[in-house]
Amino acid sequence: MKLFAIVLALVAVAGMAFGWWGLETVSGRRHFDEMAGMIPLFAGVGSIILLLLAAILYYFGGR
Repeated sequence: MKLFAIVLALVAVAGMAFGWWGLETVSGRRHFDEMAGMIPLFAGVGSIILLLLAAILYYFGGR
């Protein structure tokens, strides 16, 4: 369970990096303009939730 939580946390970090790239960089904003900008926004928010879930799984996996 701990290994799964670590992998889940790594996926969440990658999702947050994608969300940051899509919202905060010039090339990301050019690629995701107007309504498509919701994709990196939701990916970033979902990744934060996924990271919290990974932390909970890691905590309970050690018990």
